[in-house]
Amino acid sequence: MADSRWDAIVVGAGPAGAALACRLSPQRRVLLLDRAPLQASGLPRIGESLPGAARLLLQRCGAFERFLAAGHAQRGATVSLWDSNEPRWFDHLRDPHGAGWHLDRTRFDADMRASAVDAGAVLIGDCGVLRATRDGGHWQIDCDASGESHRAPVLVDATGRTAAVVRQLGLARRIEDELICLHAYLPADMADTDQCTRICADSNGWWYSVRVPSGQRVLAFHLDADDAELRRLKTLPCLLEKARRHALLAAVLPLRADETVHARPAASAGLDWAALALTAPGFFVIGDAGLSFDPVASQGIFHALASAECAATAIQNADAPAARNAFIAEMTTVHAHYRQRLRGTYAAPIRYAQLPFWARRWRGPDLRSHEYEHAAKA
Repeated sequence: MADSRWDAIVVGAGPAGAALACRLSPQRRVLLLDRAPLQASGLPRIGESLPGAARLLLQRCGAFERFLAAGHAQRGATVSLWDSNEPRWFDHLRDPHGAGWHLDRTRFDADMRASAVDAGAVLIGDCGVLRATRDGGHWQIDCDASGESHRAPVLVDATGRTAAVVRQLGLARRIEDELICLHAYLPADMADTDQCTRICADSNGWWYSVRVPSGQRVLAFHLDADDAELRRLKTLPCLLEKARRHALLAAVLPLRADETVHARPAASAGLDWAALALTAPGFFVIGDAGLSFDPVASQGIFHALASAECAATAIQNADAPAARNAFIAEMTTVHAHYRQRLRGTYAAPIRYAQLPFWARRWRGPDLRSHEYEHAAKA
């Protein structure tokens, strides 16, 4: 590439990085880099959703019309067995912002990248290993795959839970528990017309099930990484058998299915925001790279958009040092409020309060001896 100087380099082309590129590109030269190929993997993402409040954020990105045209499914009611032995219903239609949407995540990510390009960002995928350094008052990104170097006064880590740039720079991220999500995509069933999100507390974890826009039904169970039952539940018959003990889930699950159970880390993790304040000017961290949410909060994609909006405001501010401090203060506040609400959520199922899974969480973060991750240990 002939011109390798930019106003901002955003590493990570997921929702957070693409949203930030959308916001900055009309006034600035923005390079949006992704280490992986941009082609869709074909594997559905697990039942992710956006609340109605995301409408304004998508409008500010210039992505809302494309979002509506994608046909994401409107969220139905949420029915839960959490703090009571009787089902509780919440109708999202009563939300002043509207019901929100269940996302076709592959389509959503592709559309956000397309919106960023339409806004003027330059998008490069499949960059492979990227190396970040500080040189002469600018941030520099070296791409091993192409041999190119790019420089800008602003560098943003939007690489998700991998936090690739954060790790390279040696900044700390705190792992707040060791939650594992086991999930399966059950075949589409024409007889399954249920649009509800179903959530259910269990003795050693919690369940989630919903139909996604593809027509498939997601079944997910969240439990501790050291749970003795983890290995057995990685087979779908065992996962289904355990889920069907709950009438709330049994009503919508097939009698049998021949699908794969996937396992992925789902733990909360948060950046040491005080350490970020001590880094060289112009470095920002957004989305899951800064704060990855427990799935029970259902806030991951919304936070990606909201943190991108907050970073855009700071980057566009002429008083850059003060603006970045304001961004860090806002993210610190978001993290504190999230932790407080999460503890309250996990404290609610009183019937399970003394069991290990639940006690670990209502008592506070389950911090291991390796409380902070560093690049040297990654």
